[in-house]
Amino acid sequence: MLITFVLLGASIASVWLPSLRLGQRTAIAPWAVLHGAAVAAGLASGVLAWPAVAALSALAGLCWGAERRADRRTGWAWSLAAGTLALALALHAVPGFHNPSLLDSVRTSPQAIPFTLYANFDKASAGLFLLVFFAPRLPSFHALRAIAVPTITAFVVAAAATLGLAWTTGQVRPDAKVPAFSALFLAVNLLFTCVAEEAFFRGWVQERLTRALASRPSLAWVPVAASTLFFALAHAGGGPGYVALAGLAGWAYALVYALTRRIEAAVLTHFLVNASHFLLFTYPMRSG
Repeated sequence: MLITFVLLGASIASVWLPSLRLGQRTAIAPWAVLHGAAVAAGLASGVLAWPAVAALSALAGLCWGAERRADRRTGWAWSLAAGTLALALALHAVPGFHNPSLLDSVRTSPQAIPFTLYANFDKASAGLFLLVFFAPRLPSFHALRAIAVPTITAFVVAAAATLGLAWTTGQVRPDAKVPAFSALFLAVNLLFTCVAEEAFFRGWVQERLTRALASRPSLAWVPVAASTLFFALAHAGGGPGYVALAGLAGWAYALVYALTRRIEAAVLTHFLVNASHFLLFTYPMRSG
């Protein structure tokens, strides 16, 4: 089972690698090979059943079709279908996935409530396809310098606002720590959570709206507001206070994406905020 998620994580990380040339006319993307291997391993280990494979194949086809439709109306229809199926996968509404728990009811510190960490093949795969087909990415690793300042600024603002408010309202308190499972948690959070959520809310929702409203500069605020609102509502399960905190964080992620138009800026900002919460404050929140 472990190899399934190692391959899945590797497929997401390899999106930034160049395609492998096989002759003059054929090229294979490493992410596609690794994801195919992850699916095969998932079938063999019982993580996936055939309905899951069918859903993932359908999503791949919809994303591919949306990318290649020159007609705007037809392209939007394919894009909407792809986004809807990706959302269903992220919400675990598609059968055939048996996502295991990697950490079960663990505490990061005595005063923290317990939490469970799942390896979600459905959500991570949905994020992978949206990342590949919809999210604008940096052309090279060297280009990270171009987004460094806005990313760091957005991280500082988001961390100060969200963690400061959570501390003020008593939901967390300073609690510096490095639990034994830190590497596992951070890797899963980056590849399976931050990439997936930013690929959907910024790469799909915000980017689609930004392109649709490109000829109307006075409405440039709409994509930022929409992706922020949807991101906040996605965290409604945590209650009104959690929605407010998610809204603050989502606003920063949306702004840095609007400024850079590169998904890496939003993903890194999101991850740095989550890592700061996990390592420096009560995680996920105080008990009692």
